[in-house]
Amino acid sequence: MKDGQFDEFCDFLEVITQKINSFFERQKEYIHCKPGCDLCCRQGEYPCSELEYEFLRLGVALLSVETQKQITQKVLKIKEDRKNAIPGIPFEYECPFLFDGKCSIYKYRMVICRTFGLPYFIEVDGEQKMKTPFCVHHNLNYSEVYDPERNIFSKEMFEQKGFRNEPVAFNLSLSFILNRLGKEGMGLDFGEEKSLIDWL
Repeated sequence: MKDGQFDEFCDFLEVITQKINSFFERQKEYIHCKPGCDLCCRQGEYPCSELEYEFLRLGVALLSVETQKQITQKVLKIKEDRKNAIPGIPFEYECPFLFDGKCSIYKYRMVICRTFGLPYFIEVDGEQKMKTPFCVHHNLNYSEVYDPERNIFSKEMFEQKGFRNEPVAFNLSLSFILNRLGKEGMGLDFGEEKSLIDWL
């Protein structure tokens, strides 16, 4: 981890985790995340900044030697699979830190892992577009109120189901959290960002 940033990064994680947890609590009627539900860890690109990776390494160092060896084997297989990936198509893979449906470095996980499960906004051509977690298409989070044809939360479906709180998307894009909250708000230097597998 870059000199002098450990405490600041931990403070940053505490702040955003509290905020994210409050969002999950407000939307708990629509959340189906539970122990053993690991769909989000089985298919992704896992964007990771240099600072996040250095923090993640602290968690890896606490694992048993045997588990670390298993992670190394997983990483080698992922890199071998990537050689056969179709060019031009994003390469997605199972997180090498997933074991028996659980994250082996949960306390040290990346920001993208902390936000997954909630819908959020991104800016596309100057317009705000809603992004939903892909598990919505697996009858999980928000699937009861999501209209895929219009990419919106259906007011009709919300009213029919009798939910108490309206489904909403949050300002939780990775660029907003890292750049606006972390960099501009707390002076953190996250360094380069790339897929997790490229750090390993």
